[in-house]
Amino acid sequence: MNISNQGGKVLSIIGYKYPEEETILLHYADKMRDGKARSILENRGIKDSREVEALSTFYWRMLDVMADDGGKGVPILEREGIEAWAEYIFHSLNGYFVSNGYEAERDKGQ
Repeated sequence: MNISNQGGKVLSIIGYKYPEEETILLHYADKMRDGKARSILENRGIKDSREVEALSTFYWRMLDVMADDGGKGVPILEREGIEAWAEYIFHSLNGYFVSNGYEAERDKGQ
């Protein structure tokens, strides 16, 4: 079940436990040249199920890029490593998707 969204407005704001999560996501959206993910992140939330799928797909692709580059270009990742930050981001995005009723769409992005 998902929440109906009339008018294409963001349903709610993505809540991050740490502000660095958003910085990391934006860095990789730029690095991966993923304009759709960048737009969703700049809007700070999703408007519909297609955006859930796009952001979920971006997250799983981002993990591969993070693993390949070891977090280069992101000071906190260079200092602390990628594993914990990938998990923090997962929990923030997953909680956001679930709280907005998009479990099924989230799973399509994997």
